[in-house]
Amino acid sequence: MIIQIDGSDKIIHAKEGGNLLDILRNEQVDIPAICGGRGTCGKCKVQMLSGEVTPITSKEMELLTSSEVESGVRFACHLTVQNDMRIRLFGKTKDTDRKSKLMKLPQWCLDTINTYADKHSENGYGVAFDIGTTTVVGLLWNIRTSELIHVIAKTNPQRVVGADVISRIQYSMKSEDNKNHIHQLIMECLNQMLYEFGKIMKDHSLIKRVCIVGNTAMSLIAQNMEVSQLVKPPFPKGMYKSQQCSGIETEFSVSDETVVTYLPGIGGHIGSDITAMIVATDIKNHAGVTLAIDIGTNGEIVLAKDGQLVSCSTAAGPAFEGASIRFGMRTAKGAIEGVAIHGSVVELQIIEEAEAEGICGSGLIDAIAAMLDIGVIDETGRILDLAEAVAAGVSKVIATRLQKTPNGMQFVLQYRYAKEPIVITQRDVREVQLAKGAISAGMQILMREMGITRDSLDRIFLAGAFGSYLKISSARRIGLLPNVPLEKIHSVGNAAGVGASMSVLAKPYEEECQVIAQTTRQIELSMHDSFQEEFVQCMNFEKMKNE
Repeated sequence: MIIQIDGSDKIIHAKEGGNLLDILRNEQVDIPAICGGRGTCGKCKVQMLSGEVTPITSKEMELLTSSEVESGVRFACHLTVQNDMRIRLFGKTKDTDRKSKLMKLPQWCLDTINTYADKHSENGYGVAFDIGTTTVVGLLWNIRTSELIHVIAKTNPQRVVGADVISRIQYSMKSEDNKNHIHQLIMECLNQMLYEFGKIMKDHSLIKRVCIVGNTAMSLIAQNMEVSQLVKPPFPKGMYKSQQCSGIETEFSVSDETVVTYLPGIGGHIGSDITAMIVATDIKNHAGVTLAIDIGTNGEIVLAKDGQLVSCSTAAGPAFEGASIRFGMRTAKGAIEGVAIHGSVVELQIIEEAEAEGICGSGLIDAIAAMLDIGVIDETGRILDLAEAVAAGVSKVIATRLQKTPNGMQFVLQYRYAKEPIVITQRDVREVQLAKGAISAGMQILMREMGITRDSLDRIFLAGAFGSYLKISSARRIGLLPNVPLEKIHSVGNAAGVGASMSVLAKPYEEECQVIAQTTRQIELSMHDSFQEEFVQCMNFEKMKNE
């Protein structure tokens, strides 16, 4: 069978009876499939231009609009190849550079880095890699001058086999071929970055050091190690230890003598990216109590008090990446990234000021916060109907945006000509409640372990690209962050990449990563007695207004 992709010269040969999503993945076609092909996220849309296909499923009927069904839109994961076909893809994304803009060495570490460079006057370059589930960032540094030469950010190519960590673990465990395939995907990405750096340096042999960080799964996959040990606790201690070798022992396109280091993780689901974050934020040495959090599909949380560190990881789910959200999408052109409601006006901030196509994580949090503030969502997360909203004092103009559907209430963010309006559904609100409930519960348990309350927090550091672009007041409003004064909450950018860079530039910071990984206490929430009870309580929203 032959599959042609509209607008591309690519022709795919496939066997009859194969699943279309699996076929496209194997050909490394970039198609969103946030649920990993389980048929639940509704993101792997394709438009059938020619060819007969299997009948439309009930799940497709639930998630597709009537106009999409009429125009032949289907989900690739629901389609079995029966004959030759021509398809059109949706939602293709380009490499992101947002995370690459969040790089800056903290002022306090420069003396150590410069002193180390003076004592070890080595000419050459170092490369720090931050392997994120969504984005991979590479940073090229001049070791002698501590100058950042170039930054590259690419979409993690492993997304073709699954958008979240669990999907990739499951894919890797299916066969040895799958394990090698997902490993090669990331190695090709890293080596492409090294090739681009090489064009700047003119000579790959000038790369003296390479340092890699990532969550535990990403680190293990990059080293082509087994990830089955991550399925359930307890996790073997040795699997997230530091690994160091010479270039000749690796698949990296570097000289034989290049020192390649995988920094150590803290626990089964708390990887070296969090170790690097701790180093970059220096929270161990801050006076008072510091909370640091990296929000994504998982929420990794670290609490520091009097030099003691305790950490946990929460399975927040991929709602903030757009999965399970009716109009959810990744950060790309046309994504609503900001929402404000003033009086009878809904104001939207759309990436590249394009026509709205969906809503990304920061916009979703803004929307829920705004809906809470005007009173169209109550503290339990229920969307009010029109009559209830008007009775509660909501503007009649805003209340008309409330629509009752067979699947529950929804709120219109953006009306569109000849297209279905972009809405926040009741299910979307529940997905946000699940995500923020898990993260909030993790924070509550860490604070209880340290014997403190949120009033005792002196500062909160919000790490990662997502944390840098969301509105802090909205995150606090929905309970994703503790309700503390806004001046205590600080975005710190790509702290994992910064920590990896510090380790490349100065040996003391690499050594500090070793100490932090060994001394930070991890709490495994899935085995904690009070997590479920805390999680249920944290799902509700607080009755309050923004300051």
